[in-house]
Amino acid sequence: MKLSIFDLDHTLLPIDSGDAWTYWLAERSGAARGELEAQFGRFVEDWNSGAFDALDFIHYQFGMLARHDRAELERWRSKFIDRVVRPAVRPEALALVAERRAAGCRVILATGTHRFVSEPIARLFGIEEVLAATPEERPDGSFTGRLVGSDSFGAGKVALLRGWMRRTEARAGDVFEGIEWIEAWSDSAADLPLLEFAAGWRPAGGAVAVNPDPELGRIARTRGWRTLELFKTEAG
Repeated sequence: MKLSIFDLDHTLLPIDSGDAWTYWLAERSGAARGELEAQFGRFVEDWNSGAFDALDFIHYQFGMLARHDRAELERWRSKFIDRVVRPAVRPEALALVAERRAAGCRVILATGTHRFVSEPIARLFGIEEVLAATPEERPDGSFTGRLVGSDSFGAGKVALLRGWMRRTEARAGDVFEGIEWIEAWSDSAADLPLLEFAAGWRPAGGAVAVNPDPELGRIARTRGWRTLELFKTEAG
């Protein structure tokens, strides 16, 4: 088995789908934009200073889900996908995913955008496997505001990938022949744990810096990783 693992925002999409969804949801629920921007500003400051708390951020986003009816959330999500995400899906990104699939890789999306939003986005790329933070649901489908399993930032992506590998091996049983190649694609130095995991995989692996931020670009040059400018990205 060969695995090709893609980050989403600024890697396959030129936008940040997680942030865009948060603003979309807030606007439809009547939340004060000033309050939202102040809260998001704090998370951005924490991210830039290295004090970012992934669980704090995820619980904030999941709390927004928990305040609304599931059917209403799904209606808002459908419009979000059609009006915001679908226009941002670029042919270059679709072609890249298709090329890796044609090369015999099983394509996986590993993203900081939580599962409620990232799963339908993955389907736009024909990707079935998603590694993302998963919101807990009640039996009626409503959200509790809590997280199931690991977060999907930094080392959290590696934890989710290892869990996926264990489940895949258990389901396959005796027919599982192992993973011969892992490659990871990302724009951000925040994904260094996943990129290093892939590049260090044995028997073989690789890492690709896609539309890299300055820090990841520097690291990629130092380590001899491939760099790909797939498209220009957008802020937010």
